[in-house]
Amino acid sequence: MGNLFSGVRYLFAKLFLKRLENNVTLESGIFFGDGRDIEIGANSQINEECWIRNCKIGKDVMIAPYVMILNYGHKFDDVNIPMMKQGVQNYPQTIIEDNVWIGARVIILPGVKIGTGSIIGAGSVVTKNVDAFSIAAGNPAKLIRLRK
Repeated sequence: MGNLFSGVRYLFAKLFLKRLENNVTLESGIFFGDGRDIEIGANSQINEECWIRNCKIGKDVMIAPYVMILNYGHKFDDVNIPMMKQGVQNYPQTIIEDNVWIGARVIILPGVKIGTGSIIGAGSVVTKNVDAFSIAAGNPAKLIRLRK
């Protein structure tokens, strides 16, 4: 029954995401917003309860449950105006390159690039770009070691 529901989710996502390649697995409870800013490459898997906005996801990417990929933040420059009245700060698209593994409950801040072949440890908060073939973890995420 799980394959049936995954197939239905895939077909529905194909209708509203900017790009969705073949053989993508989408588990339940994923939030994509309106989907116009989401691209997902072939053979990728996104697990349960993820929040993904303004993101280009490469091929062969594994995203564990409860990952959040954020797309904007609030402006806060003027201390005389409440932050909620200062508007939003938009960022460039977040890029997750091919063959990346993102652990459970990772938070990725807007506009970050995660390089090919990288691993992001569970529970990490990614605030800056991660070079290719890196293992990064922590809050904020830091290089643990290179895979090559």
